[in-house]
Parts: sequence; C-alpha cells; structure tokens
Amino acid sequence: MADPSGGAAPPTEGERWARAELERLLAARFSPRALAHFLIASQRRAVDVRSRRPALGCQSMRWSAIGGALWAGLALLHIGPFRARLRDGLAWWGLTAVMLDWHLGMVETEDGHPRALGAADALTLARVWLAPAVLEAPTPALCAAGFATDVLDGRAARASQPTRAGRDLEGLADVCFAGALLLGLRRRGAIGRVASMAELARIGAGFAYALAVYFSRARPPAERLTHAARLTTPVRAGGMLAAAAGRRRLGTALVAAGCATSLGALGMALGQRAGRGAAPDELS
Repeated sequence: MADPSGGAAPPTEGERWARAELERLLAARFSPRALAHFLIASQRRAVDVRSRRPALGCQSMRWSAIGGALWAGLALLHIGPFRARLRDGLAWWGLTAVMLDWHLGMVETEDGHPRALGAADALTLARVWLAPAVLEAPTPALCAAGFATDVLDGRAARASQPTRAGRDLEGLADVCFAGALLLGLRRRGAIGRVASMAELARIGAGFAYALAVYFSRARPPAERLTHAARLTTPVRAGGMLAAAAGRRRLGTALVAAGCATSLGALGMALGQRAGRGAAPDELS
C-alpha cells in the first residue's frame, strides 16, 4: 500500500516485530537455540494478540470449528472425498487452524488498523480447506469451487479493506490447492505427466523462492516476480478444469502452455530488474 507521496507505507507494528525476529534468527544462522526462541516468541505473540483482541480469537476458533464440523458432516453423509479423506481432512484443517491462530496479528489492514476476519479471508481459507478433497477426487465441481474462491477473494478484498493475513497467505492457499489438484489429476491419469510435473515444479520453485527470500532477508520477495504468472492463471485453471472434465489432451495442452508462458513472463521480469540494476529479491 503506497502513501500519498508515492513511497511505500511504513511497516506496521506487526511487520516490525516479524522483521526483528527474523533478523535475530538470521544473525544466529538458524541455530537450534535461535529456532526454538523464534517459535516460542511466535507463540507468545499469538497468545498476546488473543488476549488483546478476544473477539478475533473467538472468531478464529469459531471458523476453525465450523470447518472441522463441515468436513465431518459431509463425511457422515458419505459424500465421496470427504468420507475417504476424513482423517486427512480433519488433520489438515487442524494444521490450518494452528496456522491461522499463529497469524492473528496479521489480521489488520495494510496500514496497521486491527479488523475482524472478513469475506476475503473466508474464501482464501476455503481454498485451503478444499485441498484434501481435490487430491482425492478432482471433480469439475470441486475444481470450479476452488478456482471461484480465488476470483472472489480478490474482489471481496478490493470491496473492503484487505488484511495483511489475506495478502501474505493467499499465495500459500494457491500453492496448496493447485498442488493438490494437480497431484489428484495425475493420480487418475487425467493429465499428461510432463505437463503436470512441470507445473508442480514451477509452483514449488516459486514458493521455495518466496520462503528463501523472506527467511534470508527478513523481507517479502518482489511482487513483480511473485505475481509474474498471474496473467496466465486463467489458462492453467482452464486446463485443470478441462482435465477434470475428462478432456485430457486439451487439459494437458492448456496447462503446458500456461506453464511455459508463466516461465517466459518470469524471465522477462527478471530481465527488466537486471536491466535496472536491481537484485532479483529486492522489494518492489
């Protein structure tokens, strides 16, 4: 979020805390003692946020309970993937609940004003919730539901004030859903091996790059690089939907084309940054 003068907005209190802890971890070269301190400090901050913002803590617990109950209810109704992945789905959602709890301090506007979880956050979390289901049964309906949450959470965020949690964790939700979907399609032979593995490698490499930059420089990676593939998202999503609908050749071709074009867009973004003399992991 830019300030009126055109510069970057100053970091919020939560961002300053995270940067200080990451810098301490870097200075200690990720020693076991430093890692333990980082995890303990993160847990203490989560407890502090819950104590200062009890309504947000209750909302997070309520959402987590609803997600678990919904998965269990669908399993009891013997609905396909939810029944088959009952344990996995509940365990996955439990981990998601822990992740959300640890990041409650990020549930604030980009300029640092506390706010409740909103529609955009619910849609992003729904995409994570669906990941075990599409891994088990990558049906057109589940695929469409997941991709719809990706479109709608952006619109919902723009219609209100987005949270830092939604902004920074959306990429993780995308990786979880797309990765599970591609693996599910591949397990069923619904998509070509080379195209699916190439797209999985592209997704994994992008996520690894973002983590490496964040933990090596205590700063997020350049958005110009992490968002370079967004224009091809409809092509890749269309390919996965086609594959789920039984159109293997069409789905494989679209995913392969989207993957190749994404890599080309990333190459152009890297070239432009190099031409300006900027390091590839600088902030935008």
